[in-house]
This record gives sequence, C-alpha cells and structure tokens, in this order.
Amino acid sequence: MGKWLCPAFLAILAICGCSAGRNSGSVGGGGNSGLGQLYVASNSSILHFSNALAATGNIAPVATISGAATTLSSPQHLLIDPTANRLFIANSGASSVVVYESVAAVTGNTPPTRTISGSATQLLVPHDLALDTVNNALYVADGTQILVFQSASTASGNVPPVHNISMGFAVGAIALDVTNNRLYVADTSGNSIDRLEGASLQDGTPVIAATISGAATGLARPQGLALDSSDRLLVSNAAAKSITIYQSASTLNGNVTPAATISGPATLLSGPDQISLNSSANNGELTVADPLGAAVLVFNNITLANGNVAPARTISGTSTGLVANGVNGVALDPTR
Repeated sequence: MGKWLCPAFLAILAICGCSAGRNSGSVGGGGNSGLGQLYVASNSSILHFSNALAATGNIAPVATISGAATTLSSPQHLLIDPTANRLFIANSGASSVVVYESVAAVTGNTPPTRTISGSATQLLVPHDLALDTVNNALYVADGTQILVFQSASTASGNVPPVHNISMGFAVGAIALDVTNNRLYVADTSGNSIDRLEGASLQDGTPVIAATISGAATGLARPQGLALDSSDRLLVSNAAAKSITIYQSASTLNGNVTPAATISGPATLLSGPDQISLNSSANNGELTVADPLGAAVLVFNNITLANGNVAPARTISGTSTGLVANGVNGVALDPTR
C-alpha cells in the first residue's frame, strides 16, 4: 500500500504525564548522548535513534516504543516539544493523539502519558500536528479539518476542540509561524499551499490570505512543511520526489517559482513525507521521512542547497527497523 495519506483513510473520508515508566521494564537509558534524539513513526511503533546529529547508515534504534499498551495504530506525523521533552503522535488508526512525557527515556510497551480521544474531540484520522507555544494550543490536521485544542501541555481524554477550521480538502501537512500567528496548510490533492493569518482566531470556514498554486510552483502532492527564521517555506513533494523552497513565504501568492528545488537521482528522494528543519546545524539541516525509500534522509547546508544534491546522511537498512511504506513521520530533538 502506498504511503500518501493512507489510501484506506482517503476512502473513508473521501480524502486522503510525567513518568514514562508505568509498567515494569518500560524505561530504559534513553540513549541520551547530548547529540540529538530522532523519533520515527513506523506502522505500529516509534523508533528512537540517539546521536541523531551524526547518525547515518544501517544503525539500530536505541529504543522502540511498541506493544498493546502504547495504543499505537498507524501513527503518522510526529511533533516534539524539546523544551518539555514531550512527543505528540498523530495516532491515525486509533483516532487519537497520544503524548509521551520524558520521551527520551521511554522504551518498550509503555502506555502514553496522555491520550486525546473520544467523540467530543472530533478526531477521526489525525495526520499532522503543530504547536502554538505562545497560547499553549495544539493544532491537529485531521482529514478536511484542523482541530485546535487548548492546554496542549496537559490536555487529555475526551476534550472538545476550541476551534474547528474546515478546509474543505484533504490536509496533507500544516506549519505554524507562532511569532506571527500564521498557519500554512498543504492541500495534497490540489497541489497548493494556503496561508491563514490570525491563526489562533480562525474557526469554521477559513479566511485564506493567499494560496501558492500553479505549474510554476513545482508542488506535486505536498506532504511536509517547514519554516525557517528567514521567512522561507520548505515543502516536500511526494509525487515530484522533491523539496521545493520558497522565499518570502509570508507575502507569496499565486503561481510562483520556488527559489530552490532539491531533486534528482543523487538526492535519493523516492516519495518524501514529513520534514523537520534544524536551523542551528550545518547551515540548516533538513531531516526527511521517505516511506517509499524506507529511509530517513538528512540534507546539510539547506540555506544554499539546490538541484541534484546528495543527502549528507542516510539512515536505512535492516537494522534500522525502517521498512517501505512504514516511515510515516519524523521528529528531531537537537537539544539532548
């Protein structure tokens, strides 16, 4: 089965705590190296790689979160809050968002610290996540809607969202510019990116400030979004096997040409999905989940990268636990 927005769910919707050790043997050393921690969502588990700022090759994860107690079922995109050592997981197959506190030390069949689920939440097939650290709000892309939950650091159980932004299309990815209260939304089937201003006030039918769309954009099934501090928008395109980069994202509108495009056989991109940008390393380092390639690819010098450039590092192989159509999301904590 292809990875793009889980086709089974596309058919359904006509679209696309504090202690980790709640059962014995569930907490390991966590592999804290001080050189970064990488989390990868597979089809029924979360794989944790230590030394993430240098990890490459056919390496084994330092820990694997899996088992019935985890409730993990087709986890999709991931969100890390490095300050709190907290991992949010869009748990698509169980219609929930699960949260692990102190995640760097979690391993095995460990229950989540918190779970957001139930009829009041309106969660059906959550796919992507964004965190508003100013308002302590969690944005969840779920089918054609974006649900916003308050008290992201403590929310648990069958809690209703405070906002439901009804986009009217399958949302492939979201990215939040917290400083400017701005939300970017990827329309995967429509090959476009919408920009919403005043994100924290949006509810119901969205007020769309601008849309990047058209043949010149290079957008082709956009699946991952990231923003840098220079107002650049980075987009992974599953169908084009590319990363497109747009300057002045806060003002772009229409059929605009990307400032740079990473594509070609040297890139090893097969069907890129979620992306994670670490601006503080190697002149910008982009981590890419590539489900079709059963790999995590890392590109350095992303502020200047363009064309048929090879990844600086590649995590793949039988020891990694990464399998085709089973690299659903990535989250990088560069602080541990």
